[in-house]
Amino acid sequence: MIHQHILAAPRPGLSEAEFQDYWRYVHALKFARKIPQIRKYKVNSRIDIPGQDREIEFSGIAEIWLDNEQAQADSIKTPEFLDGALHDEPNWAASWQTIGLDTEAHEVMGVDPSDAEFPEYKIMLFHKKKRDMSLTDFRSLYTSGYADKIQGAKIPNLVRVLCCLSKERLYEGGGAPPFDAVTHLSANSMLDLKSMVASPQLQAFLDPEHGGLSEWWGLVTMAVRSEWVLGPEARPYPS
Repeated sequence: MIHQHILAAPRPGLSEAEFQDYWRYVHALKFARKIPQIRKYKVNSRIDIPGQDREIEFSGIAEIWLDNEQAQADSIKTPEFLDGALHDEPNWAASWQTIGLDTEAHEVMGVDPSDAEFPEYKIMLFHKKKRDMSLTDFRSLYTSGYADKIQGAKIPNLVRVLCCLSKERLYEGGGAPPFDAVTHLSANSMLDLKSMVASPQLQAFLDPEHGGLSEWWGLVTMAVRSEWVLGPEARPYPS
C-alpha cells in the first residue's frame, strides 16, 4: 500500500488557523475523502511545541493510503478529484508550495493510538540522506540501526514508532524525492508529546547528524495533532 504524505501551506491572506480549519472541515470532508480510490485519510495540523530547532515551513500534512500505483493514477482522473479536490485547492492552499511524498510504511513499535474520536499527537521527522551515502546504505541503516536506536533510547511517553521509506520508483531515471524517509514518533496526549520532545533522549534524535543518516541540513520536523477523516479502518476499494 502507498502511504502518501502531502505537505501544505496556507494560500496568501489565510491564517494558519483558518487554513487548518478549512482543510479539516471543508476540503477533506466535502472533497478529498470522496475520491473513491483513497482507502484512509488523515489530517495532521501543525502545533507549537518547544524544542524544535529545525521545524519545517509548512502548516499541515495529509496522510493518504492507496492500494498501489494504479489506484493512485486512477484517483487523479476521477471527477471527485478533478471537479472536487483539485478545483477546491486554491481556496485554502498555496499549491505551488505543496510537496507530495509516496512512502512504504513499516510499523516498528506500537500501533496508532488514535481512533475516530481521539487524535494522535506526534512529531514527524523528515530525513534527507547524506550526499555521499548510497540509497541502499541509507535504507539499511534507517530500517535497522536507526530504528533500533530509537527503541533502545527509552524516550519518555513514546507509544509508537512508524518508519516510512520513500518509494524506490521515485529514484528512477536519476530522480531524487524531497525526502528519503519520514519517522513518526507518537504520544498519547499533547502534554505527553511536549514532555517527550523536551526530553534529552528525543533531543538527540533531532540532531541531523545523529545516527549517521544526514548532514547538518538533512533533518526537519513538525509536531502535529493527527485526526482521521477516513479511517482508522480502510474503506473497501471500489469494484
